[in-house]
Amino acid sequence: MEFETVIGLEVHIELGTRTKMFCSCRNEFGAPPNTHICPVCLGLPGALPVPNAAALEAAIRMALGLGCRIAERSKFDRKNYFYPDLPKGYQISQLDEPIGAHGQVELPAGGAVRVARVQLEEDAGKLQHEAGTAVVDFNRAGVPLLEIVSEPDLRSAQDARAYWEEIRRIALYLGVTDARMEEGSVRADANISVRPVGSDVLNPRVEIKNMNSFRFLERALAYEAQRQAEIYRQGGQVAQETRGWDDPRGATYPQRSKEEAQDYRYFPEPDLRPFAIDAGRVQQLRAGLPQLPAARRAQLLVLGVADEQVRLIAESQARGAYFDAATAAGADPLEAAKWITGELARLENEGQFDFEAPKALPAELAQLLRQIAEGALTQASGKQVLAVLAAEGGTVLRTAERLGLVRLDDRDAVRAEVQAVLQQEQKAVEDLRAGKEKAMSFLVGQVMRRTRGRVAPDLARTMIEEEVGR
Repeated sequence: MEFETVIGLEVHIELGTRTKMFCSCRNEFGAPPNTHICPVCLGLPGALPVPNAAALEAAIRMALGLGCRIAERSKFDRKNYFYPDLPKGYQISQLDEPIGAHGQVELPAGGAVRVARVQLEEDAGKLQHEAGTAVVDFNRAGVPLLEIVSEPDLRSAQDARAYWEEIRRIALYLGVTDARMEEGSVRADANISVRPVGSDVLNPRVEIKNMNSFRFLERALAYEAQRQAEIYRQGGQVAQETRGWDDPRGATYPQRSKEEAQDYRYFPEPDLRPFAIDAGRVQQLRAGLPQLPAARRAQLLVLGVADEQVRLIAESQARGAYFDAATAAGADPLEAAKWITGELARLENEGQFDFEAPKALPAELAQLLRQIAEGALTQASGKQVLAVLAAEGGTVLRTAERLGLVRLDDRDAVRAEVQAVLQQEQKAVEDLRAGKEKAMSFLVGQVMRRTRGRVAPDLARTMIEEEVGR
């Protein structure tokens, strides 16, 4: 029997506000344990929460970015459960009146996933296991946390990963989080069940908790789908439970039976009144949204940019903004895309360039591409100029002149350089005369090296053919 996978994700995003959700403690990762705490985030008797307005606006912006309807009225609720990292014995969350609902996320490869709700809550502390014991750091307790709950629209582990990646990408575009996975700023819980292909029944689901890696999520879901399908094939029933992921073993493992809403004894938070969300302010926030990843991809595809280059440019808002500025300065869109995802991306990976604060300005990239198109610079010398601009700033023309990289077009001067190379590389000349094409590539490379990329490869090849022919 063939089975279909049904997946829904709950993505948790720590908002990058200066302070916590309901108190003035600093929201900062990496501080010494239990140094950013107070009676409010520890839930001490008599301490009262005060909502963080910056967190509320960040939540609205994210909900708008996900295409959600923003509530006119919202409220906070208490979610009651006991765990050592939850000092109050309850979490302030939202149940039936979240910030936003009924959104949609477009996947890069096509298709869409419905977003059921976007709700604002506070994070728990962090348990750490040391030398056979467990200790807890409450610095994270009370940090603003946005929970984004999808409908069960995902049908594969790969799509679930793509959806989570797109959520993170949108959050980065909007600047609501640093989205550092290794610090737990973005985490996900996955609900998964399987059913016979063609069925519309939702079978008991398993929740896999606290994923902080796209790779772990994909592997865990693929394993769990196979595990559940095998249980049904053997005539068994899948237990509705919470499971963890053991990556070294490549398997999920049971943690506890799955809780339902009634198990948490939700009730309206008595220390916080329901609140109205100002429609005028929502419109202001909507008007201030940047171009989001799906729109960026659509724009680039219309321009004819290659799929892989589209993916790389749309990966960050800064790259997209750089592309826009370069093309606005006159750069050919396809050439700009090639250099942004090629040479500039390479320099960025090596720590020599930053799209967020570029020293090589977009207008200078446009100028560089014009110089190459007009023949004043070769591709090779253009890369050298760009490397200097990325490190030091400046202009293309002055940098090219200072480096002596203006294209060498004087045929007599080029011939002299070719003759010098042929004199030094007699073995390659003999190989070329014997019909070995690799020798030509080698000799052209030597001419380019000798002239620091100032000679066009086609002209170097022509000159070599002429000289060797003599």
